[in-house]
Amino acid sequence: MALVAEQAGGWEVVQSALPGHDVELLGYHDRAGTGLDMRILPSPRLTIVLMIDGELRLDQQRPVTAGIASGLGVSSVRVLGQDVACVDIHLSPVTAHAVLDGAVAELAGTVVSFEDVWGAEAHRLRAALASTDRWEERFSHLRAALAEKLRTNRSVDPEIAFVWRELVASGGQRRIGDLAAQTGWSRKRLWSRFTAQIGVTPKRAAMIVRLSPAIQAIVDGTAATEVAAVHGYADQSHLTRDLKELAGYTPGSLYRDWQEGTFVQDAIG
Repeated sequence: MALVAEQAGGWEVVQSALPGHDVELLGYHDRAGTGLDMRILPSPRLTIVLMIDGELRLDQQRPVTAGIASGLGVSSVRVLGQDVACVDIHLSPVTAHAVLDGAVAELAGTVVSFEDVWGAEAHRLRAALASTDRWEERFSHLRAALAEKLRTNRSVDPEIAFVWRELVASGGQRRIGDLAAQTGWSRKRLWSRFTAQIGVTPKRAAMIVRLSPAIQAIVDGTAATEVAAVHGYADQSHLTRDLKELAGYTPGSLYRDWQEGTFVQDAIG
């Protein structure tokens, strides 16, 4: 598989994927030694950061060895790193349900050490990636491990997968009652099953899906009034409320953090 590589701010960035699945793989190497200061913000994709080399800490206190896994609904968790080489795995909660052994709901709103999810298997995979300096070989190891999880572990209910796809395709604008009717389930049953398998309610999921491109637009410098209008918010106040509730930022504070150099996960992945 062809890789796309670039250099950005002293970082080597290499892109790949898992064919046939909604999984993006991004290799990072801090060749300039500038360090990492990243805020994990709400995103409709779960992120696994698998360490290859260097040091990574959560909220300045918790060192991690194999990597980290972040669930849906994470609100501005800080990640610091030095001399980092790693692979970011971005995947939808539907795919993550199998990859993370059904632990998607337990991860909602949290960031944990990857070894807490995969155990000794996380350390074996990290060792395999660290055994070579060739990105294609690293991605090959990773694709094989992910494909095995997807082959052997249970998937979410087809109805849940359908609702998730519709929420993403509509930018979080579909009515939950209409989606429940399309699945043939009651609204109550959909609410219960969706929350049990995805980790957040359908309404919360829709909020996260809608906010993610709005965050990108804000850090790109788009005026908050325009962001609100383009991404389906009633007005700027509505956008600000959702951003504050889900990410702990106002549009202005988010833009300032980005301009001051904070690495915002949602804006790079």
